[in-house]
Amino acid sequence: MPDPTANIGEERTSWANHDVLAFYRELPFNYRESPERHAAAIRSDDSASNYPALLPLLASGRTRVLEVGCGSGWLSNGIAFHHGCEVSAIDFNPIAIRRAKDVAQTLGVSVHFEIADLFTFRPAKQADIAISLGVLHHTDNCAAAVARMCREFIAPGGRVFIGLYHRYGRRPFLEHFARLRESGADERALLRAYAALDRRFTDETHLKSWFRDQVLHPHETQHTLSEMIPILEDCGMILESTSINRFQPFRSYDELIAEEPKFAGLAENHLVKKNYFPGFFVFLARKRN
Repeated sequence: MPDPTANIGEERTSWANHDVLAFYRELPFNYRESPERHAAAIRSDDSASNYPALLPLLASGRTRVLEVGCGSGWLSNGIAFHHGCEVSAIDFNPIAIRRAKDVAQTLGVSVHFEIADLFTFRPAKQADIAISLGVLHHTDNCAAAVARMCREFIAPGGRVFIGLYHRYGRRPFLEHFARLRESGADERALLRAYAALDRRFTDETHLKSWFRDQVLHPHETQHTLSEMIPILEDCGMILESTSINRFQPFRSYDELIAEEPKFAGLAENHLVKKNYFPGFFVFLARKRN
């Protein structure tokens, strides 16, 4: 795997991947059959509640949120609906932004959605918290994307909340589907195999959007918290919390890093039990004043 910190300072206008854009234009991630179905799902489930480190920061009406790579708006619209924050969101896919706006209108919330490349985007105001879940590992330089979020998108004292594929935790899932391909499985067979693991869906479009994202994606990289720590420190950030230790207090970075290889075994156990496990980790970091 290429070094994710390689060429971080290289002169290049954008590290966005054009194959990724073409892929998501065909069907964005987490996409449902209609805006009405999407709005109903948001009303019934606050997606932010899945992230215990994030919830306390979403003080109603006071927190300025920027979501980077919002897709069809499942999280940004949910934060506006359930928490009343001032929310802006960007994505480089016009198809996804169109759906996100339709869902916002259906919900009756005000979110500023904008078609933009995260590497060239400049916010009108820096956010209190910038969020990006499952996006930056689809760029050509994840390290540069993380650094840009920290340096450009948040005010002093603000926070980033970032989710990435984990190098150890993701590998068993990828290897499982690689073996299926090698055994001759076509796309239909792969979809059945994915649906057997991830049994959450009642909407066929929704299932297909997840399957394509997880199994057919043209470009992803995997990372570790140990890779992210030097980037955060270089950007003047302080790591506050991470899913690596289930958002518990920690005494040292070494304590967290020692936990990371264990994610391979956790992922393998999920596969044995025929349960979906994406191999994903998140972290929350604060910018020094």
